[in-house]
Amino acid sequence: MPINDAMQLKERILSFLQMRGPSLPVHIAKATGLSILFASAFLSELYADKKIKISNMKVGSSPVYFTPDKESQL
Repeated sequence: MPINDAMQLKERILSFLQMRGPSLPVHIAKATGLSILFASAFLSELYADKKIKISNMKVGSSPVYFTPDKESQL
């Protein structure tokens, strides 16, 4: 996957999280057209870059991801 495509996908994920609020990887995968595995990998990268946060809450075994400005919606 070219670097530009990866950066665009990260931006799409960020804008989705900002618009929708706290979400599960399955919701992000569906919105971006990625598999859950790839969506989770991008979420991990965004978390490592400190652009998103992960809640301590889990739905099943999946954590909830959110942008720092949406923490109050948890």
